[in-house]
Parts: sequence; structure tokens; C-alpha cells
Amino acid sequence: MLWEELTAPTFEKAAKDCGGVCILPIGVLEKHGNHLPLGTDMYTVTEVCKAAAKVESAIVFPYYFLGHIATARHYPGTIAVSNKLMLESLREICDEISRNGLKKILIMSGHGGNRHFLPFFAQEMPRLERDYTIYTGYVGSTTDEQRKKIAETAGTDNFGAHAGLTETAMIMHLRHDLVHTEAQDPVEGQSLNRLADIEKAQLFTGFSWYANYPAHFAGDPTLATPELGKMLFNMTVENTACAIKAIKSDKASEKMRQEYIEYGRNPSAGLKHI
Repeated sequence: MLWEELTAPTFEKAAKDCGGVCILPIGVLEKHGNHLPLGTDMYTVTEVCKAAAKVESAIVFPYYFLGHIATARHYPGTIAVSNKLMLESLREICDEISRNGLKKILIMSGHGGNRHFLPFFAQEMPRLERDYTIYTGYVGSTTDEQRKKIAETAGTDNFGAHAGLTETAMIMHLRHDLVHTEAQDPVEGQSLNRLADIEKAQLFTGFSWYANYPAHFAGDPTLATPELGKMLFNMTVENTACAIKAIKSDKASEKMRQEYIEYGRNPSAGLKHI
């Protein structure tokens, strides 16, 4: 069920019918090499969430693009907002989703660059004492068995970190008309390793990604096909539907949330009960 397609009179029933689960597809608007659209994350995560919600019912919120993408603001078309705006706006959106009766919110990312931002956002929830539970996921997450199948089908295990094999294949499946592989030189997808010594020391800086991939492209899309993209799409839909099912049956998180709020207000009393 799509939030924007429901009517006001039917919304309350829809929220109950889906077990109070809402999926918020999030990504960014950013360069995806020279061959994929700025809205690549939008197309992948939104379509996956919509399809998964048909398998395991949930209300899908409209695509949300205020994610973390400071590392690509040097390219046209990128929307890179402040951390303050990212956190506050997402929190208010989740508050509004909850106010409308949906107390289990799955924030499903189509953008790998949110891998630090979204867990941090979720970790803030205990302090804020909200009446809902946040779950975060990444649409590109696959099992070992699935990755093996992808490699066998594609003939390579170089899936690409950004706008490479898998992302290109997915967009070929979803919007082939927006893919322009002739515009991208695969050589640009190779790491420049300009901070190799820092990485060897297991350190990270805000320029780590830019140092390796200044063209904001990582991988080789040469072997991508619409058929591979369809297989990837079906895999991610299955995985997301399983996530929704797990969230629906999850009673422990709600208990932990209420328990933590109670104990957090009186730490000394809380320790006696744990």
C-alpha cells in the first residue's frame, strides 16, 4: 500500500491491516557514474519496497532523499544537506508516521552512504523516548548464497561499490531507457588508493571515499544485463519481505523500548530489575 494512494477514511484501517508497519525508502540524489541517473537510489529502493509490501503488507512512505552524501557534492545534481537537517527532518517525519498509527518504521536505504547515518539515527531513539520503534536496513544486503548465485550468473565477483555491476543491472531492469553505458569509461571505477597508508592502519577520514573514487564511480558495469537486474530485484524483494515479516512478529523491541524508557528515567532503580 502506498501512503499517497490511500484516502483519509481508509488510512486507519490500512494501518491496522498491515500490523502498524511503515517502510520509509531513503536514499539521496547523487552522481552514479556518467551512465546512471541521479535518482538511481530512488528507482531501486522504492520499487523494491513497493513490491515487497505486496508480498508482506505494509504502508510505503514516499521516497525520501535527504540522506548523507557530502562526498559527492562536487558534482552537478547532488543534494547534500547539513547533518542537522538530515537528523531533525527524518525524526519529524518518523514522529508524523507514528502519529498516524504506524509504530514500527523500517527505514530501508537504497544508498550505501547512509550506512553510518541511519544506525546513528536509530541509536538516538532511546534518548528521545519515542512511542515507536525504528528499524534500519539496506536494500543491497544479500546472503552468501545469493552473492554466489550473482557471481555465477554475472561471471564475476566484482559487484562494484557504486554504479558498478549490480546497480547498473538493477536500473537496466527497472529503467533501461535511463542507462547510458557508452558514457562511462570503466577505468574510472578503479580505486586510486590515495590514502592507502591510512586505510592500512584501519583509519577513516571524511575524504576516504573521495580519495579512492573522485569520479564517484566504483566498479565495472560492463557485464550488467537487464536479466541480471531482474534476478537481483527479485532477491532484494524477497529479502525485504522477510524483513517486514520479522518486524511484524517482533514483540521484544517494543518491550525493550518501554523498559529502557522506564529505567532510563531512574537509572538506579533500573539496575535492580535487570
